[in-house]
Amino acid sequence: MQFHLPEIGAWGEEKYRLVHYYAQMFASSMKDKWQCRVYIDLFSGAGRARIKESGKVVDGSPLIALGIDDPFDRYIFCEEDATNIDALRKRVMTDYPSLDTHFVHGDANKAVDEILAKIPQHSPTYKVLGFCFVDPFKIDNLKFTTLKRLSAKYMDFLVLIPTGMDARRNVSYYMKYNSRHIEEFTGRPNWRDEWPEAEARGENFGLFFIKQFCTSMADIGYKYTTAEASVEIRSTEKNLPLYRLAFFSKHPLGHKFWGEAKKYSSPQLDLF
Repeated sequence: MQFHLPEIGAWGEEKYRLVHYYAQMFASSMKDKWQCRVYIDLFSGAGRARIKESGKVVDGSPLIALGIDDPFDRYIFCEEDATNIDALRKRVMTDYPSLDTHFVHGDANKAVDEILAKIPQHSPTYKVLGFCFVDPFKIDNLKFTTLKRLSAKYMDFLVLIPTGMDARRNVSYYMKYNSRHIEEFTGRPNWRDEWPEAEARGENFGLFFIKQFCTSMADIGYKYTTAEASVEIRSTEKNLPLYRLAFFSKHPLGHKFWGEAKKYSSPQLDLF
């Protein structure tokens, strides 16, 4: 059957390799320690995509997470685009009909109550652990308050932060006082007061941006993630920085898994 197939850049394969390795380690290592492991994808897409440079069709993060060994006990997929979520639902029902999957059609920031309601209730006798992949296309797609609300659960996050393609290119726009996109994404209302000093030190705006985000994650209880611990995703054609993929957990074991995922995720490995 032919379902909707959006195009992505070739750099998307590196992102998906990292999602695959971390999700696999997380799900397998935690299966005997937690009664319920939940995978959440806030910007799910259509489930598969075509690499525009080569025409190669690859699984997106939802199908990657569904296809791992020792699958999660529950999956929650959120997607705003109606065409994408319809294609995703059909692919999931075709390829993984027996798994516990839930779909949320809407803006993840506005649908957070619905997402939270689909996460099973944690109790002393029923422990629930979540892994949330956050893949916004640009800065104004994500509000930090969404992650803060989800963090009330036992939850690890893997977040694609648009430090290059969006933040650095549009810094003059975001500096305007009528723009709240940086504040809403990073959760740092006073970032404009701190940027001039960082700029004077020679810091580029992309690095400043991810540091602001990491500070806010630390403020809500996550172990501080340095920019160096994230993975820079660059364009394949011009080798320009696009994003940084950053991991956040409240437990050192999560960071150990992330280190392993970075180690074993190699562009030469064909996972698809």
